[in-house]
Amino acid sequence: MATQTPDSTSQTVLIPPLIRHNTLLLALTQAVVGAGMQLLPALGAITVVELLGNNTWAGIATALAGLARMLTAYPVGRLTDARGRKAGLYLGLVGAMGGAVFTGWAVVASSFWLFVAGILVFGAGVGATQQLRVAAADMYPPARRSEGISLVLMGSLVGAGLSPILVWLAQRLGPEVGQSPLSLAWFLVPPFILPALLLLAHLRPDPKQIAHNLSAYYPSLPAASVAGESRGSSRPALSAATWTGVAAQGQMVMLMAMTSLALRHQGCSFELISVSVAIHVIGMFGFSWFVGKLADTYGRKPVMLTGLVLSGLGAVLVATSPAYTIITLGTFLVGLGWSGAYVGATTVVTDVTGPGERGRAVGRLDLWSNGAGAILPILAGFLVEGLGIWAIGLAGVVILMYPLWLLLRLGEEKPGVYPS
Repeated sequence: MATQTPDSTSQTVLIPPLIRHNTLLLALTQAVVGAGMQLLPALGAITVVELLGNNTWAGIATALAGLARMLTAYPVGRLTDARGRKAGLYLGLVGAMGGAVFTGWAVVASSFWLFVAGILVFGAGVGATQQLRVAAADMYPPARRSEGISLVLMGSLVGAGLSPILVWLAQRLGPEVGQSPLSLAWFLVPPFILPALLLLAHLRPDPKQIAHNLSAYYPSLPAASVAGESRGSSRPALSAATWTGVAAQGQMVMLMAMTSLALRHQGCSFELISVSVAIHVIGMFGFSWFVGKLADTYGRKPVMLTGLVLSGLGAVLVATSPAYTIITLGTFLVGLGWSGAYVGATTVVTDVTGPGERGRAVGRLDLWSNGAGAILPILAGFLVEGLGIWAIGLAGVVILMYPLWLLLRLGEEKPGVYPS
């Protein structure tokens, strides 16, 4: 693998109209996927408690979705490396729609095992769409790669706005159609996602093809600025990025799996919970363009470090206050911290890999990150049941310690350049 060396600053690299058009299509796809994806932290734990009648396994919905994303991340990465990014994205969208339908029927039938099947399929579909980040990285030179990734991730900000609308529709339409709001919310996911299939049909050429001929789209840049040159060792950078991504993702999923349940126990309505989750998602994606610009200008390392610190502060706020506003502020900070940590980690992985291996490399990052997202919510359920909500706040800080240490040791000569 080759470490990418950006020779031009992000301010001097102009993005061609075709790349801007494709980036918009990817961001809109991310938006509609995000609208459905946010039902998981908003309603997943509540649905489990309704089906099982206790809190012990409240985190299992998030855990199952994380498990499904973990199991599909690397195979889908292999598929996109071999067949192009669009193949994996189509597969993911269809899976997410089918899984949402199964989940809705599970609520109607009061079947926990059908719910398990639905969440697994839904999670696998959402996991496949994580290759949207790879598609974005493919189309940008190193000097603006973080920005390109973050622009696509910003689509989830639109999804954060659509998700409360989806829940609101379920609340209002449920009595009229004879469905509970919980089941109808899941049934409404496919109509939200369906337009993304049309968006992908207009994505031309496939981003992987662009990556293989990137200099043709950026003719004013020196070849080394576009393709990157071998320099230093990628191993320390990959290790630090992987641990940072894993810790940020696992900590965030763990906290969000329990936060909606804590708010529900305080008497908050589904709509208030959905708004709280939406504010968290604004933290995740609302500032991602700014985060990407910072990573391209000042380096991936300081952005990842700042992200981990913010995530730790957010965990403390979530765990130490019963107030809706303070908990929501904490989840916002967790989301903002995740943005810095995960955008930076993804960019590092794409910095040190070429287009023929990039899908698998990001797939490996997602595999371990989603593994953490599968395990930690289950552990969080036992912690909350046995010790209280404060325990996951402490755990949320401890999880971040090792990647912080690795990042402090990592060298970065300039953005995207990691010496031996």
